[in-house]
Amino acid sequence: MEKIGLIISLLTKLIPIVLIVIAIRKWVLQKKGIKGVFIELGIIPIKLSHILVGVLIGALTFTIVFNLFDFFNLMTISNFKWDLSSISSIALLLVIMALLEEILYRSFLINGIKLFTQSNVKILFIAGVFFSLGHITNNGATVLSSLSAFLGGIMYTFAFLKTKNIWLPFGLHFAWNFFQGCVFGFPVSGYIFESLYEIEVTGATSYTGGAYGPEGGLIGILGRLIVIFFILLTTRYLLKTKTDKQ
Repeated sequence: MEKIGLIISLLTKLIPIVLIVIAIRKWVLQKKGIKGVFIELGIIPIKLSHILVGVLIGALTFTIVFNLFDFFNLMTISNFKWDLSSISSIALLLVIMALLEEILYRSFLINGIKLFTQSNVKILFIAGVFFSLGHITNNGATVLSSLSAFLGGIMYTFAFLKTKNIWLPFGLHFAWNFFQGCVFGFPVSGYIFESLYEIEVTGATSYTGGAYGPEGGLIGILGRLIVIFFILLTTRYLLKTKTDKQ
């Protein structure tokens, strides 16, 4: 069963690469040029304002999640250390991981899916499935964590579709992982990082996510829904694209 999970996880990474090769070939035949290809991928232009908004949404959402854990007595805080140097290298790693995942699961996968359908509903569903399957071998993964990862895929894909670039989902993805793991001390999809807060999580795994982290439980799923609401709000009133303004 573990081997099957690894194969599925590997396929979720290989299929987007195959699809984007086909898409790039199509764009080259359309004489879009190198710049045109990167625009189609949603990589240029770099949108610093989108990154900042994504970081703010992720930070605010996990501050809410942290306080919900505290309010419902689902954790105890054992220590807090204001040592930014210990997490700076981890922060850089999370930046790279978030960027690579956004390029793979949003830029590559979504543009690949668009070869076969322009339906945003289908794109959201397929991208959610891919993102969920890509996390099934993580430590502490459960059916509930897979559902949460599915919503996570929808969450980031929704941000990509609304802005037509990877920068809002990238900022959000980085902040979601960074504040969850490096600030508040929760496991991040089964991985544990050096953090400012040192906590001990108690209570039912269905609420807390257990070894997988909050995003594997009901409180984390609530966090996903809060993020989707913030994306809808900010893209409607704050981060309007040129097509929105026409």
